[in-house]
Amino acid sequence: MKNTDRAFPLFSYRLWNKELLFLWKIQGIRSLSAFYASLYALALKKLSVKYLVPVPPRPGKIRKNGWDQIDELCTFLSLRYGFILLKLLERKSDIQQKKLGRQERFQKSSLSYFMKSQGEVEKEIEKSGGSFPERVCLVDDVCTTGATIEACAALLKAHAAIKEVYSMTLFIV
Repeated sequence: MKNTDRAFPLFSYRLWNKELLFLWKIQGIRSLSAFYASLYALALKKLSVKYLVPVPPRPGKIRKNGWDQIDELCTFLSLRYGFILLKLLERKSDIQQKKLGRQERFQKSSLSYFMKSQGEVEKEIEKSGGSFPERVCLVDDVCTTGATIEACAALLKAHAAIKEVYSMTLFIV
């Protein structure tokens, strides 16, 4: 990946891991959020990463499902483990990535994610002392092609002047 400095998947998306993701993400077994946050926290502390940027959900997802698993995961990471969340990105496209092929994912991802408005970004950056941190970690649940992570990393480097962008996902396909 060109813009992502390092990628850290915690597990492969095989066997029982597929079932666990399904229970959490689709069936809404939210008690798994705390468990997953503990796994992320252990790995993030080893990386010496303090600032997290959650990959934003599709528009309307929270309204439809009542929650977003990445938002809940990041809330646990912030409140329970002391990581600082910087919600700098937003997603404009409601197309589900899982329905796209590899090439389509890269094309659509680069057009789907944006930096939030200047005012919203400034408010978020207050959490890091008023300037962008040098290193952040993107948080998502699954990495299939890396298109989402790469699109988000490119935005953070281009518009936020962040020098290092890591990514951590629960699973890699």
